[in-house]
Amino acid sequence: MRRVGRVLLLAAIVAALIGILELLHVSAAMLIGALGGALVFSLLLRQDLRFPEPLYLLGQALLGASIGASIDLDTLRSIGGDWPIVLLVSLATIIGSVLLGLMLSARGTITPETAIFSSVPGGASGLTVMSRDLGADDRVVTVLQYLRVVIIVASLPFIVNLVFHPSGAGTSARTPSTEHLVPALAFTAVSVAVGLLLGRFARLPAGGVFGPMIVAAVTHGWFGTVGVPQVLQQAAFVLIGLSVGLRFTRAALATIRSLLPLALLNIVIVMTMCAAMGAWLAQMTGLNSLDGYLATTPGGFSAVLAIATTTGGDLTFVTAAQLVRLLIILAGAPVFVWFLRRR
Repeated sequence: MRRVGRVLLLAAIVAALIGILELLHVSAAMLIGALGGALVFSLLLRQDLRFPEPLYLLGQALLGASIGASIDLDTLRSIGGDWPIVLLVSLATIIGSVLLGLMLSARGTITPETAIFSSVPGGASGLTVMSRDLGADDRVVTVLQYLRVVIIVASLPFIVNLVFHPSGAGTSARTPSTEHLVPALAFTAVSVAVGLLLGRFARLPAGGVFGPMIVAAVTHGWFGTVGVPQVLQQAAFVLIGLSVGLRFTRAALATIRSLLPLALLNIVIVMTMCAAMGAWLAQMTGLNSLDGYLATTPGGFSAVLAIATTTGGDLTFVTAAQLVRLLIILAGAPVFVWFLRRR
């Protein structure tokens, strides 16, 4: 099938799924519809289509800008007293994930380095990039990391709707009115362009999200009370869902066939452990249970923030908690691998 035909087929599948999910009032219908459509396209129909990396970066940047416009500095300051608890939860999650990950290397089919990089929650793109340089098998790391991301992204909207019953009220991304469309577009363009440059040259973790988020948080007052237009927010969800889903092909899954049962068990245990940590975090900090769950969800960072945006979650706290864990992982993974080699 020619590329144009494959693109049209993918678009039709995604549009149909999004339409069904919208009728069912599922949170983040754009995200889960795009992800589900891409998985059907890649795995069931056995079609192959490479998603352009610039479009994925654009999706991340639009999401980051919409979140940055919603960051509440007063709320961010109020987190100060909760940082020790957030840090403790992050460390406990990472240590538990590493110990579970070493189960994957017990059979001798992969090295401990590969097991660690495959199992730690969050920072999938950064971990896959650095894994080869630190002696891990980057093919296995890539597939297992994104397998977890797919499972989390696919299950997250349904867990949120069935377990937490979000009201949709609360802190959410600003959506400009029609008369503010021009300054909103200007704000979005500045946040995305400058933010991507900041993320690249400052080498920020998850720079595609954090660069635009930082720029948007700093500059949104310059443009009045505006945010990223709703249509661009929805486009970001679609781009992120497509990018994650199209990474999975039958060939990719074949590389981990022997590890798949244990890897799936590992993912389920990590998700359960993080949910328990989230419940404890919510109890200790006074958050609602949904925000605690989102703050500790093990990966799928862009999807977590998308869900928080559409359900009225506490974007500031969720973003801060996820960022703490991400920074610890990206800084600590090389150190832990060095420690293993020294033993």
